[in-house]
Amino acid sequence: MFFTQPLFLWCFLPLFLVSARIASSMGVAHEAWVLLVFSALFYLINDALSFCLLAVQISINYAFALGFSSKAMGGRRKALLVGALICNLLPLLYCKYSTFFVELLGQVAGTPIAWTHPTLPPGISFYTFIQIAWLVSVYKGSIVPEGFGRHALFSTFFPVILSGPIVRYEQMGAQFDRLPQPTWESLASGFSLFILGLGKKLIIADGLAPLANAVFGACEKGWPVLGGEAWLGTLAYTFQLYFDFSGYTDMAIGIGLMLGLQLPENFISPYKSTGIVDFWRRWHITLGLWLRDFLYIPLGGNRKGRLRQYGNLFLTMVIGGAWHGAGWPFLVWGALHGLMLTINHAFRQSIRDTPVAPVLQRLPFRIFFIALTFFCLHCCWVFFRAESLSTACTLLQTMMTGPFVADGLDGTLQGFLPNHYVQSWYPVFLLGLSAILVWGFPCTHEIFAKKDPSLQAWLRFRLTKAWAIGLSLLFVASLVLSKEAPAFLYFQF
Repeated sequence: MFFTQPLFLWCFLPLFLVSARIASSMGVAHEAWVLLVFSALFYLINDALSFCLLAVQISINYAFALGFSSKAMGGRRKALLVGALICNLLPLLYCKYSTFFVELLGQVAGTPIAWTHPTLPPGISFYTFIQIAWLVSVYKGSIVPEGFGRHALFSTFFPVILSGPIVRYEQMGAQFDRLPQPTWESLASGFSLFILGLGKKLIIADGLAPLANAVFGACEKGWPVLGGEAWLGTLAYTFQLYFDFSGYTDMAIGIGLMLGLQLPENFISPYKSTGIVDFWRRWHITLGLWLRDFLYIPLGGNRKGRLRQYGNLFLTMVIGGAWHGAGWPFLVWGALHGLMLTINHAFRQSIRDTPVAPVLQRLPFRIFFIALTFFCLHCCWVFFRAESLSTACTLLQTMMTGPFVADGLDGTLQGFLPNHYVQSWYPVFLLGLSAILVWGFPCTHEIFAKKDPSLQAWLRFRLTKAWAIGLSLLFVASLVLSKEAPAFLYFQF
């Protein structure tokens, strides 16, 4: 059950909001139980067998946490933590990476190995990271277990369990303690943000998907792809991924707002970044913070010299690439980001406190760095989307060197797009619209920020008739233009 499906929109969500509203008038404890029941039901509908795995994992983690909290454990607490981390990582490693390693072993041995690909439980990458962060916080003493029910609610909270944001208990625990009764303003703001996310997904992301799928699929099959087709297809995926994932995040945060809960922001205009360091402060923010706190800093961070810092950055991003999926393209994607982060950090350190630094802050240089950063990101997304390294390299080579005109055809439009991967001009229109929205408008986080003096008044969300009419039209258009409700891209991770 996805946020975009009729079952969720017309049944689950209204019933959930009504039940939460009634329970909130009876007290925090009753509302918490309603949230827990609906969260469990949401995951159970998606996959009953995976729900059993999640329930076992939550129970085991709570038992480990009680062990951390016991003074009688003494020096055995660290061994308990290691055991807890292993118990959380083993299901993820088996379900997500076993097939990759078996195929790799078969290639080394020179003979295929019979293997049944295990089913990937929905959201396992996200809830595993959420659980690990909770366990480490309990181990450090920054939080204490507050009952199994509370832990189960935090671990299964349905807006975030499938695709994030990757929340921390430090962000949510106090909010679950009070669970304020939703106001009309919070309901309106949350539903408005939910509609914007729905429009991002159903109109833009799903509208770009056919073009991206056609070009990547053709290249994977060895069919001819010209330079213009390669650029259109890869740009379609670059914008599809952003509007798909940020759309999910907007809907998740919007559902939280409907309850009076503040979920952490995950996207702040990432394609306006002036460098890769800036990008990872704007894109999938909760994942970047998790990688920093639980990989980069434990590896040593920047505490042992620049060379060690760069090595830690590179290794962290390679692991971040592997987190997204088992395969060489994901590892290359992570390695490229690690390399770019290293170069960007070295450049920033070389110009720090020099006369060059303020000059590069001027508008022409900022535009140049935004364009350069986007170009690098776009090339990396080709590896992220491609099913094999050969597909990614072929597409990149075609993008850079052509050919750009089919043999025997002149420089007309038919010569540039001869293979009919562009079935209609609607995806091309959406590409232009995406560019306008990405670089010409603020992101939803900025639109819904209560105080932002740099934002024009008409762009700031307010409870007005104009906003109500516009969002109503967007909601209807999203449902009308969407022929189906495909899964979100990040569900595969």
